[in-house]
Amino acid sequence: MYKPVLVTGASSGIGEAAAVALARKGYRIFAGARRLEKLKSLEGLGQGGITAVELDVTDEGSIDAAFSAIEAEAGPVYGVVNNAGVSVMGPLEEVPTNEWRRQFETNVFGVVAVCQRALPGMRAAGAGRIVNVGSLAGRIAAPFQGAYAASKHALEGLNDSLRREVEPFGVKVSLVRPGFINTPFGNQEQEGLERYAGKGHPYAAWLGKMKAWHAKGHPSGASPMDVAEKIVHAMAAERPNSRYTVPERYIPSLILRNTMPSALTDRAFARVIGVAGVKPPAAKAQ
Repeated sequence: MYKPVLVTGASSGIGEAAAVALARKGYRIFAGARRLEKLKSLEGLGQGGITAVELDVTDEGSIDAAFSAIEAEAGPVYGVVNNAGVSVMGPLEEVPTNEWRRQFETNVFGVVAVCQRALPGMRAAGAGRIVNVGSLAGRIAAPFQGAYAASKHALEGLNDSLRREVEPFGVKVSLVRPGFINTPFGNQEQEGLERYAGKGHPYAAWLGKMKAWHAKGHPSGASPMDVAEKIVHAMAAERPNSRYTVPERYIPSLILRNTMPSALTDRAFARVIGVAGVKPPAAKAQ
C-alpha cells in the first residue's frame, strides 16, 4: 500500500498519532510542520515510513516547496490529512481582529491552499483522499471559543462542497470531529483565555468557570490514537464516512444540538460548564 500521504501539523498530538498510524498501515508518510527539528523523533516511530518536511500552511510558497519535494521522492500525493491548526480563545467583543485573521489563515485558508495544491494530481490519477480535521466545536460552540468554533464551522461547509465537487474524479473527502483529546493543544487554549480572566474584567466571572471546566477536558479526553484510527479508516476504507466523531460518546450531544430548541440547548450547556446563574458585575456609574 505504498501511497504517499501528507499529514500537516504532525509535530505533536493528533497529527503525530495520525502519521504513525498511517505509516504502520503501509502508507508512505510525509509529516509536515513549520519546524523540522520537532519532527526528527517522529521519523523513527513509523518503521521507516515517515519523512519530515518543512511546511507552513499559511505560506503558499512553503506548500508548493513541500509538495514538490514529496513528488520528486515519491510521486503524486495520494492523500492529505489537514490537521494543522491553532486555537484563538476569548470573548468575541475583545479578541483582536488580527487574531481572528490568524485563526482563519491556518484553520481555513491553510486547508484551502493545501487542497488546491493536491487536487490537480489527484484528479489526474483518478483517485485520492482528503481528511480534514475539524472539531466538535464546529457544531457545539462553547462561550469564549467563537473564533476557533467559527473556523471549524467553516470546515463543515467547506468539507461538504469539496466532497461533492471531487467525487466524480474518484477523490473522497472526510471530516473528523474530535472532542476533548488528551494532547498539549488544550494548554494553548488555556493560555489564550488567561489574558481575559483577570479580576475586574467584565467577562471574568463566566470565563473563570468555563476555564475551569475546559482545564479538565483535555487531560481526561480520548487518546490521539483514537482520532488516528478514524483518520486511517477515512484514508483506507472503500466507502469512508463523510464525518467521524471522536469519541463516539459525543454523538448524542450532536443529535440533541440538532433537535432541541436553542434556548434549551443554551441552558443545558450553561449547567454543564458551570456558568448557570453566574451574574455579571454591577455596571460602573458613568
